[in-house]
Amino acid sequence: MKCVYVLAALLCGFFVGCSEEKPEPLPELPPVEIPTDVFGFYSGRMPCDDCKQRVLDMDLLKDGTAQVVESVMKDSLKVDTLRGTFTFADSIVKVNLSDNSIHWAFKRDRVGNLAYMTLGEVYRDADGMKSVLVRFYKKIK
Repeated sequence: MKCVYVLAALLCGFFVGCSEEKPEPLPELPPVEIPTDVFGFYSGRMPCDDCKQRVLDMDLLKDGTAQVVESVMKDSLKVDTLRGTFTFADSIVKVNLSDNSIHWAFKRDRVGNLAYMTLGEVYRDADGMKSVLVRFYKKIK
C-alpha cells in the first residue's frame, strides 16, 4: 500500500514540476542610436612598432559599416583596404574589421576626433602624444 502512495506522490510531483510557467515578457528597450555627427571620414596616424609610419583613412557609414584604407611604410609602402562594422557607446567607437580579426577602440573627444585606445585607456607614445584620427567634414580627394 505504501508503494501506491509513493507512486502517487511521484506522479503528482512529476506533473506539478512539468507545469508550464509563462515568464512575463521583457520590456521594450529603445533602439540604440548613433549620433549623426559620428558618421564621416577620419584620417590620422596610428602607432607602429615595426614600421616607419602607419596612416589610416576611415569612413564610418550610416549603415554601421566601416571602410579603412591602411597605409604602412616599411621598406616600401603597403596599402590595404579593410571592411567591417563599428559601434558607438559612451563616447567610444569600436571598430571590427576583416571578419573580426582586427579590433580597434577610439575615444571620441569634444570636437569629434577619435583618439586610439589600448587596454581601456587613450594611447600615448613615448613622448606623451596621442594617436588621433581627425574628423574631416568634407572627404579629401
